Amino acid sequence: MSGAPGEMLEQATCLFGHAATPKLLFRRPDWWLGCPGDFAWHRCPQCGLHFLSPRPGLENIADYYPAHYAAYRVAIDQERWGLMRWKRRRNLRPAIAAVGSFFAQPGRLLDVGCATGNYLAEMRRRGWAVNGVEIQPQAAAYAREQLQLDVYNGDLLDAPFETQSFEAVTLWDVLEHTHEPLAIMQAVRRLLRPGGIVAFSIPDLQSSDAAHFGKHWIGFDAPRHLYLFDDETITLLLQRAQLEYLGRAHFLGTYHTWVASWQTWLNAQLPDGAARRRLTRLAHLPFWAPLTAPYFAWLNRRGKGSVLTVYAMAPHER
Repeated sequence: MSGAPGEMLEQATCLFGHAATPKLLFRRPDWWLGCPGDFAWHRCPQCGLHFLSPRPGLENIADYYPAHYAAYRVAIDQERWGLMRWKRRRNLRPAIAAVGSFFAQPGRLLDVGCATGNYLAEMRRRGWAVNGVEIQPQAAAYAREQLQLDVYNGDLLDAPFETQSFEAVTLWDVLEHTHEPLAIMQAVRRLLRPGGIVAFSIPDLQSSDAAHFGKHWIGFDAPRHLYLFDDETITLLLQRAQLEYLGRAHFLGTYHTWVASWQTWLNAQLPDGAARRRLTRLAHLPFWAPLTAPYFAWLNRRGKGSVLTVYAMAPHER
């Protein structure tokens, strides 16, 4: 870590400029990866936006994303077992279909927060011309070197893409990690061609997992998650970015998202020791995911899955 715990933390306010004193919800450390620091979640009383304050600044947020962070996975084709390659491709199908369903033929796609590039590689296999943005240098380098993908290492707000150069932009579990989600969505609006589609997934505050786990819910993953949105604040975000709301869906919430919340709870209750290690190994046995798949599919159909996907469109020029 660069600096002592709390040394480089900053204060945050409502993203939409509301001046009312925010309500403190609870304080929590990094129960997921154990990075140092004391953080707190707040809610804006005017719009309901949830935000983390204090939080790491742009200059040191990368310290909280070590190379073993869960999103940074090897290329699918480098998995040793054929069953695992099949399973990972199968898991990507809903996100692939979510974008492809809007288009008669492939176009140009930008994936923001592309990690090691597996989603981009699968979209390229389906005929899309793809670009990526990834802030973590090792993940970006892996995508470029191992998958031969065109990935910009840095922030979307600094990326050198031309205006109206993409038919589709995706942000899978990314927006909640950004310091300026409104500026990010405004940048997306600029990059989309008229009629272009943005699809983004975010933790769902109205989910069953959020209600069950409370402050241990993985959606409250401090300090990597900085903002959380409900229906009202999603609407406000899209309006401010001049994007037209198209719809919403739940298909990404699975046992893996549930067990992340359970692991967060376990880490808080048992900071160390053999019992925690045994329970962790038990929870990550491979048969749990297929056994529980019908239950999580049912939750998603009811709109209670832990991850919400939102679709919006750049308006056609008049």
